[in-house]
Amino acid sequence: MPFANTINAMKRLLPLALALFSLSGCSALQHALNIENPRYSIRDIRPRLDIAIPLSASSIDIDFNVEVDNPNSVGLRLDQLDFDLLINDTRVLESTSRQDLRIPANGVGDVQLRTRIGYQNVRTLWNELVDIVRGQRARYELRGNAYYDTPVGRLKFPVTVFSTR
Repeated sequence: MPFANTINAMKRLLPLALALFSLSGCSALQHALNIENPRYSIRDIRPRLDIAIPLSASSIDIDFNVEVDNPNSVGLRLDQLDFDLLINDTRVLESTSRQDLRIPANGVGDVQLRTRIGYQNVRTLWNELVDIVRGQRARYELRGNAYYDTPVGRLKFPVTVFSTR
């Protein structure tokens, strides 16, 4: 009878032991991999003006090519990028971009982002836009968070990248 009690007790403790082992394994794996935030740089910016009638249907589309440099010894997959777009330090919009970009270990990947600035936002940015049309430099900034699928689960890293054009 004592042997049967011992087996029943072991059956009840086995799931708990497995759970603790898997949790410590993930923590150890994350510590061993030491995954750090990739580096970001804006490689290309292409603004396009779309004038429509009525004028309230007009917009400006801006395409960004952002380079992601992965310094880690494991590949990463960029799932999502949430960001605010600022032009000359004025917040223009916030956006979310769903991605499925695989960035190799110690490698580089390019993220294509497209944003649309609607008529209401264009009106508030009028002075900055006039300066851009006149050929003066614009300072673009993306500020937000990148979400990566990694060997230790989904990780969130802050992103701040800017460029003058």
